[in-house]
Amino acid sequence: MIPGVLGQDEVGRYHALARGILAPQRSRDYQEKHVAIGSLFDILREPGLVGLIGHPRSLAALRGLGFDEPRYLHGIVFNKLPRTPRTFWHQDCTTWSHPVAYEPEPHELILIYYLVDTTPHNGCLRVIPGSHLRRHPLHEPLRGACIPDLERMRDPSSPVFQSYADEVSIPVEAGDLVVVDVRLLHATHANESDAERTALSLWYIPACRDLPECFRARFTLRTGLDGRLPYMPAGWPEDAAARLRPLLPAAYEGSAAPLPWHTDPDERLC
Repeated sequence: MIPGVLGQDEVGRYHALARGILAPQRSRDYQEKHVAIGSLFDILREPGLVGLIGHPRSLAALRGLGFDEPRYLHGIVFNKLPRTPRTFWHQDCTTWSHPVAYEPEPHELILIYYLVDTTPHNGCLRVIPGSHLRRHPLHEPLRGACIPDLERMRDPSSPVFQSYADEVSIPVEAGDLVVVDVRLLHATHANESDAERTALSLWYIPACRDLPECFRARFTLRTGLDGRLPYMPAGWPEDAAARLRPLLPAAYEGSAAPLPWHTDPDERLC
């Protein structure tokens, strides 16, 4: 956790921009389908959020961790409505078929900016330390799990909705930044308050040039590979587009096939 990355004026500005993306969350159908996750809306719906993607204090923090060439992949407005249940345990790695996914160094990070003070009462993050490098009992019920069913919370008794002795809560203040390895098991507390809990989650490759070619072929601007590749939004103002382009991975020009999606760790995680 890196405190105070955003000033209060920035918190207010980005919070206002995020609200403009959240209108579809007001529909009952959307709320029922996503009751245990909240909103998952692409931040590139709002050009004004490009300033967050390349925020100098965040990039400096990554450099301080040894990552001097981070590249943006995608991001969401992660908004939990009042009186909504906890988010299920999960991890966000999609490259488990490759040996890189089992190495100590992270190959993909999530930067989570909190726009309100967040505690266990209103839905702060929960993590299981070390679960990015070693197997945990939760990996088994998550294997092949139907994510839409989890988002609907069809089975609240499932292990993925429970508390664990080794979990750690991460309370934060508005403007704080939490950096998460995509392989780490994480969830949230329920939002038991009467107010929304808003955060912005942005995915980055921390060291693009060090990745194998199949990764760079996957994380490229070519279209048609999957729905979460970095992309340039159509119709953006040119000044916003010019700020986004250098933050994206370079277009891959080699001949390697892109690494397929694989969302479950194998026996190499032990």
